[in-house]
Amino acid sequence: MQALQLDRTAISFSPDGMTAYLRLPEPEMGMQYRLDDIQAALLDGGVKKGIDRKAIQNMIQSRVYGRAVAVAAGKAPQDGKDGYFEYMFESQLDGKPRINEDGTVSYTIKLFEMVTEGQVIAQYHPAIQGEDGYTVKDAPVRARVGRELPPLRGRGFECKADGVTYVATITGKIDKINDKINILPVYEVNGDVDANTGNIEFRGDVIIHGSVDDVEIRATGTVTIDGVVQGASIFANKDIVLAGGVLGNGKSVIDAKGNISAKFFEFATVRCKGDITADIFLNSNVYCEGNAFVMSKKGCIVGGSVHAVSGIEANSIGNNAEIRTHVLVGNGGEVRMKIEELNNSIKAATANINKAETILQKFQEYEEKTGQSCKDDPRRVQLVRIRVRDMARKAADEDALKKLRLMLESAKGANIKVRKKVFPGVYVSIDSCDTSCKDIFSDIIFIKQQEKVIMRKLSDWGA
Repeated sequence: MQALQLDRTAISFSPDGMTAYLRLPEPEMGMQYRLDDIQAALLDGGVKKGIDRKAIQNMIQSRVYGRAVAVAAGKAPQDGKDGYFEYMFESQLDGKPRINEDGTVSYTIKLFEMVTEGQVIAQYHPAIQGEDGYTVKDAPVRARVGRELPPLRGRGFECKADGVTYVATITGKIDKINDKINILPVYEVNGDVDANTGNIEFRGDVIIHGSVDDVEIRATGTVTIDGVVQGASIFANKDIVLAGGVLGNGKSVIDAKGNISAKFFEFATVRCKGDITADIFLNSNVYCEGNAFVMSKKGCIVGGSVHAVSGIEANSIGNNAEIRTHVLVGNGGEVRMKIEELNNSIKAATANINKAETILQKFQEYEEKTGQSCKDDPRRVQLVRIRVRDMARKAADEDALKKLRLMLESAKGANIKVRKKVFPGVYVSIDSCDTSCKDIFSDIIFIKQQEKVIMRKLSDWGA
């Protein structure tokens, strides 16, 4: 039989060029297609890669005519994979108490993870490079390049000679913030701290596996105490966790720049920039710029004063003895007064700076005109000192003003939620509005409305 020839109209391509199709016209009597002729026609038609001879042979043998059949395929690119770090420590710790199934609260909180010298803390897995593909016309299809990550930054660790294994060079607390790791020293005491051991002041974190009596502890990091704090004062630039609670004896001060968690507070002064969480506040003076949470099913606030700028949530407030208990949320008028004072101070400092700079400019003009230096002139020296002083004062006031405005913002809509009972003797303040409880109320939320403190059913409010 005579071989048939193909023209280019029998060949078509997918839009991405990854597949070539062949449509065979039905041959006339006595004519037939040959595999090699068809392959040659495909090559002549621009199909350079991935020709499937079996598919073509099947078309010939099965007499597949007038229908486009895929007879060539390109190769898809294999994208590369970026390099990544595998961390050998827990890097996400929420630092919050856990509510148990029975309604009690566990104050055994893990604020950080410890590592030891020589411990592997991270392993780098290098990028895997991709493999380019091609179309049936032999045009390259580029794969995505796998990108390498820069080495880990921080301190307290080193990279081994293999370039991918990171190990701790000191024993301490490990922190990961974004892509930076720091291992910092920790002061750890396996036992009690009292007058015999003395006060503790440490640049870092302090962990005490025991009780603390009648001493002062100061740390630039966090403070964690497993036992009871009795008559002692604790100061931390970060969080404070007191698993055993505080028997303040009227002299303990617990002060943190972060959050505070404790089993209980009795006759203590408590201050923090974040949230405070406890089962019991008893005859204590408490202030926090976040929320106060009394989480346990038996949690209560009795006596003293609890002021939480963002809000208070408690199981009960006050008791049957009608002990005077003051709970406050939001910001009173003193905050707005302070904001006004800061604005006035900034305005005055700005005026002084402008006045000093005007006179200093005149000194400069005099120097340019006469060629005589006024650098050591006592009047000029004094003006420079005044300008530097007022610029520093203005910067500090602006920073304080920014923080107060953020506090005002966080206090918007602040309320007091009481799941069970509020007793007579309880005084409630929201911003500069006050009210007092004359009866026992249950399931209550205190809110401010039209410059008054009013009560609503908490269950209805939640719905």
